[in-house]
Amino acid sequence: MSSSLPSFSDFSSKFSEKSLDAKDAVKRLANLLQGKRCDASVIGKWKQVMNHPRSDSLCPLLSGLGAPTFVCGIVDKLQTTLTISCENDGKNLRVIDKTLITKENVTESSLEGFGKSEKRCKTKGGRKEYMLSGNVKMDGTNQFVCRLITRGDGWWTISERCLVEDGKYLRERNILKAPGKKDVVVDRYFERAPK
Repeated sequence: MSSSLPSFSDFSSKFSEKSLDAKDAVKRLANLLQGKRCDASVIGKWKQVMNHPRSDSLCPLLSGLGAPTFVCGIVDKLQTTLTISCENDGKNLRVIDKTLITKENVTESSLEGFGKSEKRCKTKGGRKEYMLSGNVKMDGTNQFVCRLITRGDGWWTISERCLVEDGKYLRERNILKAPGKKDVVVDRYFERAPK
């Protein structure tokens, strides 16, 4: 599990990324060190950019979780809307996701770190359970961490959202970690929804 924690090189590489403004990165780190954990720059309503050149299909992630193949084609055609907020004086992150055919799915967690203040949750379908916690990476990016307890030891999903391309887009990165398998990483991009 220690491999999922950011190293110094992870942190320093964020400062060399062209998509991250150094001034913003320093501000986010200062906020993190002051205990202002939730990244307020991502607050708001976001619509998925369906044709972004760096967006990935959710199929590898869904397949890795055992979803039937036909589900992938449907899910990839649905535009997702995210509503992100910081709650409890910035100590919690709340994300509401919705598509045209799904109910609102609310995910909220404190940002105390991997495995800390875990809460037991049910999947959208209600058949499986997982343990949810929140984390803040060294660069200030907020993460939801799901320990997939019904699948056994070593199964995790990590979902993180941060601004890229000088704040033009919100990148949602979903990571599936499974024992004995290479990590599955899927990126999707969102634009701020008009008010």
